[in-house]
Amino acid sequence: MFSVGQKVVLVDDKWPESVKQLYLQLPVKDTVYVVRAVRVGVRADELIMDMRRVLEQSILLMSIYNPTNKLGVEAGFAASRFRTLDEIKTSAVKEEGAVV
Repeated sequence: MFSVGQKVVLVDDKWPESVKQLYLQLPVKDTVYVVRAVRVGVRADELIMDMRRVLEQSILLMSIYNPTNKLGVEAGFAASRFRTLDEIKTSAVKEEGAVV
């Protein structure tokens, strides 16, 4: 879905209270970020890797560093909360063209 170095935009900033308390810094809606890593998700509220089931893709962002679990694995953000910058730009152009 995403790749390292890709520009992404946060589109969903409705964070659970447990995430707000745990994370050192949260991305801001409609802000552009650069992906620094992509991997299997780490549950933020538990900070464990869950190998029993497939978790959603998780991304780490440049300039935002998060808490780590006992194994030193940094908690990322759910990829579903983001869209690529190109996707956002394309959507804006389509909306502009649809206005008559």
